Amino acid sequence: MSEPSEPAETKAAEVERGIGLALAAAAAVIVVTCASRGGLEPMSTAPRASAAVSKAAVVRAVPGAPSAQPVALGSAELMPSSVGAVNEAAQLVFSHFYADLAGLDQRTRTVPVRIVWLGDSHTAADYLTGGVRARLQARFGVGGPGFVRIGVEPYRHAQVRVGCDGTWRVEPPQPSRRAPFDDAIFGLGGMRSSPGGAPAQAGFELSPGTAYGRLHWQVWYSLRKGERFRVSLGGVTQVVDETTAQGDIAGAGFASLALDSALLDRLELVALAGSPHFYGLIVEGSEPGVVLDTVGIDGARLATALAWGASSFEAALAARAPSLVVFAFGTNEAFDTDKVDKYRAQYRELLARVHVAAPTADCLFAGLPDANAVGGGSEPRVVEIDALQRSLAGELGCGFISQLDIMGGSGGYSRWANQSPRLARGDRLHLSIKGYELIADVISDRLLAAYDAQPKNAAH
Repeated sequence: MSEPSEPAETKAAEVERGIGLALAAAAAVIVVTCASRGGLEPMSTAPRASAAVSKAAVVRAVPGAPSAQPVALGSAELMPSSVGAVNEAAQLVFSHFYADLAGLDQRTRTVPVRIVWLGDSHTAADYLTGGVRARLQARFGVGGPGFVRIGVEPYRHAQVRVGCDGTWRVEPPQPSRRAPFDDAIFGLGGMRSSPGGAPAQAGFELSPGTAYGRLHWQVWYSLRKGERFRVSLGGVTQVVDETTAQGDIAGAGFASLALDSALLDRLELVALAGSPHFYGLIVEGSEPGVVLDTVGIDGARLATALAWGASSFEAALAARAPSLVVFAFGTNEAFDTDKVDKYRAQYRELLARVHVAAPTADCLFAGLPDANAVGGGSEPRVVEIDALQRSLAGELGCGFISQLDIMGGSGGYSRWANQSPRLARGDRLHLSIKGYELIADVISDRLLAAYDAQPKNAAH
């Protein structure tokens, strides 16, 4: 199938994609070795940053409020008289998510509380999301790593050691594209991978303390006639081909192979014939806790997610049954030339797909961090997009967290890049590991403060 033409890219956006790949490569080199037989590499153990240096404003939209304006939540600047309004806003917006967390807190819930976090390169490296995952798991229980990519390099997940050998092909060839590709079946993660030929293989092993009980694995895949692969786990090996009984995910366009194992068991996939498609891996523990799916693509925009097949995405998201869906886009749009208000309709469309798949899930706009313009100073569109997201949170009943505010507003990127230790990389766009971890700590602090401030009505 011929590839539809792409909208023209700005030079700055092209630069961002290159930088995003470099950032992911720098992160992934710790855990991924696809071109060698070296096996698994040690995980990164970068120190966590303290959130004490930030007094960020985090807001929740109050549905139905006359002004449709967000209400400040958890800010260090709040006066005691504001606490009642904050509690009300938090209860209105995150009634489902917080009730599910209360179920974990009160030990009445027997299944994980899942968060699906969609975004761009700030999400993809799993420093920001990994930090939020760790904080919430420390409070409510460790549910497992969640969604993990297969055969994608460079790639990093904070809780999984990933190794691969041989040649793997990723589709779409440009995963951040904004036009449909082929059959548009990409599931939850927006891309699929195929072995370039036998004996391409991939291995996965959890880091200690990232799940408890038994491990529940799901391999998301599809096969055409004559294609097959081998999966090994816990000393048991099986060959999967088109005659093997498959657990199809209705409407997704692919199947799910369910497997169980002990905590320390390593899962291995080996291509035997043809080029099976792999759409990702799910791994969770049998003991309930928080699971955060990191779904980030370097260079992605809202339009990237809208180019995926709606039915496949919705079916995959429904299978995850999230309590909260997070949207963390905006940086790449900040360097485009489209009118900012164009993104309003795109947010509505993407949220509509989420509501089809997970009608009770709450939603959160995670904002975008500051970025520098080519000529210096903050990119003006960052402020515009931050304001748009803030407005949409009120309109759509979603939560909103301003990463721009966490960085101190306009000019924050330069300040962070010039601090010691540096909190931004100096490439105009990305933060340092410490910077992402600081953002994660502030977001976690605000989510936990809002949870603690509201009455608990646990879901069972």
